[in-house]
Amino acid sequence: MNRRRPAVSATHPATHRATHRARVLATSCALVACAALSSCATFDRNDVAVKVGDRSLSAEEAQALVGATTQPATGDQLRATLTAWITHDVLSDLGRGVYEQGIAGSPVVCLRAIPVASIDATASIMAALQSGMSFPDAARQFSGNTELADSGGIVAAADGTECMAPEALAPAVAEALTTTPVGQPLAADLDSFSAVLLLRPYDDLSFETQAAVSAAVLPPDQLVTIFADTQVYVDPRYGRWDPGSGSVVSLTS
Repeated sequence: MNRRRPAVSATHPATHRATHRARVLATSCALVACAALSSCATFDRNDVAVKVGDRSLSAEEAQALVGATTQPATGDQLRATLTAWITHDVLSDLGRGVYEQGIAGSPVVCLRAIPVASIDATASIMAALQSGMSFPDAARQFSGNTELADSGGIVAAADGTECMAPEALAPAVAEALTTTPVGQPLAADLDSFSAVLLLRPYDDLSFETQAAVSAAVLPPDQLVTIFADTQVYVDPRYGRWDPGSGSVVSLTS
């Protein structure tokens, strides 16, 4: 006698997995109040820390910007970095334009220098640069200052950062750079020595410096207007975007 086998469900395993994910997402939304964060669909972007328009920063990239190595960064430190990334992304074109005005228009000066004893000694440096040698390599080879040789010619500010306000420059250096385009080396005869100077290209700057330049290009009231018209997503694990303050804040703020 042929016995009829019990009916087997035709539901594909993928359907079960999708149903399970939906239940998990529903539970997650109940726990973190997704209604205040637009919708549960935001949880599908589980590797995106922030997104501005069609540009995004992954969670791994965010940790790298913070400089986290052994332990992931959290809290205010991470939110400050996400804020800087969003600001820079929204205003990067403006920031680049302002910086590339050089000493006459930029809020910061980011300088490389190769000091030597005389203006005659700059000729061989300029020739090396024109033949294709990079400025950092030229600094290591020709610089009369050991510290600048080791840094590839980067002139640090008094607080150790890579850039400074224009008024922090020595008067002779500021005068020499007044009409010098960004990225173009200049042989300068200064008060007691000579040097090959270079206003560093925008793309040579660190993320932190680029973000600081971007944040300084507009007054706060104009920033608020721009941020109000910008579509920003922040993973709720890290906080939420507050256009009024132009920053990532905690969910409870």
